[in-house]
Amino acid sequence: MRTTIILCLLWPIVTLAQRPKPANNGFDTAYVHDFSHIVTGRFYLITKYNRMRFAARGAPDLMYLPNNRYNFGVGLSYRSLTLNIGVGIPGLNNDQHKYGTTRYLDAQANIYKKRWATNLFLQRFAGYYTPSYTKDELGWSQPTVMATRGDLIQWNIGTSAVRVMNDDRFSYRAAFNQDAWQRKSQGSWLVGGYITYFALRADSSLVPQVIANRFEGGLHMRKGRFWDIGPMGGYVYTWVYREHWFATGSGVVGAGISAQRVETEDGPDLRHNSTVAGPGWHAQFRAGVGYNDRDRYFGLSWTQENILYLVEARDRFSWSVGNLRVNFVKRFNGRRGRRT
Repeated sequence: MRTTIILCLLWPIVTLAQRPKPANNGFDTAYVHDFSHIVTGRFYLITKYNRMRFAARGAPDLMYLPNNRYNFGVGLSYRSLTLNIGVGIPGLNNDQHKYGTTRYLDAQANIYKKRWATNLFLQRFAGYYTPSYTKDELGWSQPTVMATRGDLIQWNIGTSAVRVMNDDRFSYRAAFNQDAWQRKSQGSWLVGGYITYFALRADSSLVPQVIANRFEGGLHMRKGRFWDIGPMGGYVYTWVYREHWFATGSGVVGAGISAQRVETEDGPDLRHNSTVAGPGWHAQFRAGVGYNDRDRYFGLSWTQENILYLVEARDRFSWSVGNLRVNFVKRFNGRRGRRT
């Protein structure tokens, strides 16, 4: 009796373990060919970035950018594993005399499964410049070409994920992970959510005193912490020309709850702390264009997350994180089939 019970308990496990994976990873072969079961090699060029924006009243917004690096590298993908190794491109990252020096940790992961597309990001940047105002307009004397804030430090951590509703006929991986091939035009509705944390600090207000009257008082930040969480939804579509040429566009927007802890400064001894909760907005964009067939891929892809807050009910502050990438891909299939 004991043996019979044990066999009955083990039978579903054995049956599940022996069950073969769906052919073509479950995709409709008329629309998508899946290549995740073979090795995909790539050479790529990439730049990652973030930016902060303070909305002005009838004047140019104040924007801060880091001195981005441009990298190249190689990588391999097989099934659910991807490894990329990149280094700086010689000669393209020697512009500290113009934009100043940025010290940074930048870890971004874009994970594309059959049913889910997920962005993960962790960044810490120290040292920014502003393209919005010149040194003369701000009254700053600096050795760099652009007006810089070496004292400005920010870091962020967060994730966003969307569910692909039409997962049998549409593949995010075709445009962004290069281990699938979207053969016919198709789109899908997207539903998901996001959660982020953002912090910044500087030695003085991020709005320079000479232009302070152009910005609401809530934006005269010296320190800030922002938390937000919420749902989001949108749509993605890939247009395919003659099976091989493609263009993909994806847009997702969301609204949720934001909590903020901000220290503002209107002078050396005029500082104010506030803690508030209110609405927050999130937008996620992806785009890709290129060529794809059974053996190779080359294309351009772009991903960006945008987060917007209302500070003290009406003052708009936003930040974004993203990357731009060029990929040249070769698929190594031991059993070469007919080229389509």
